[in-house]
Amino acid sequence: MNLQNFKKSYAQLVVGQQWTRGMLAMTILALLIAVFALVNKTERVVLQPVTLTDEAWIEEGRASESYKTGWGAYLGMLMGNITPNKLGFIKERLEPLLAPEIYGETMQAFEAQAQDLRDNRISLRFELRSADYEPATDKVFAYGYRYATGSGTKEEQRTERTYEFEIDVRKYTPEITHIDTYPGKPRTQKMLRMMDRSEDSE
Repeated sequence: MNLQNFKKSYAQLVVGQQWTRGMLAMTILALLIAVFALVNKTERVVLQPVTLTDEAWIEEGRASESYKTGWGAYLGMLMGNITPNKLGFIKERLEPLLAPEIYGETMQAFEAQAQDLRDNRISLRFELRSADYEPATDKVFAYGYRYATGSGTKEEQRTERTYEFEIDVRKYTPEITHIDTYPGKPRTQKMLRMMDRSEDSE
């Protein structure tokens, strides 16, 4: 009788041990999956851009629309408000943000403009009116009025001005891959189509 009970208890013990091993293996597998997911998870940082009221977020290789729009607005004001005394400051802020593929050309254009401003004692002031992001082209347009004053004159000359940017994100850092500035309103896809139609009709 005792031998039968012993065999039965032993069999139950073996079955219980097999279940325990199975559960332990499943627990280890789940833990490995969780660790793998955690290691490969991209951290998202939520920000409040200084130039906008909307909340923004940034990940290691991408960012929200409001983040890029905020940077576009900041860059437009940085590049639009220029005096001969501020050229060094602007260059220091701009240089680390430029992508390698546009760095040389951009710095060359900046130095040429800087020399012209120094020679003619010109000061530029930019009044931002809007900052818009175009998802189709991944471009940010900082639009407003630019006021220019030269040496020996107090009267400002006002013109419409647009600063156009493409901003990527690398390792949580904004990187400017495209810069353009031109008179007039933003050259969005819609505006370019309208311009093409008006040229065709002439």
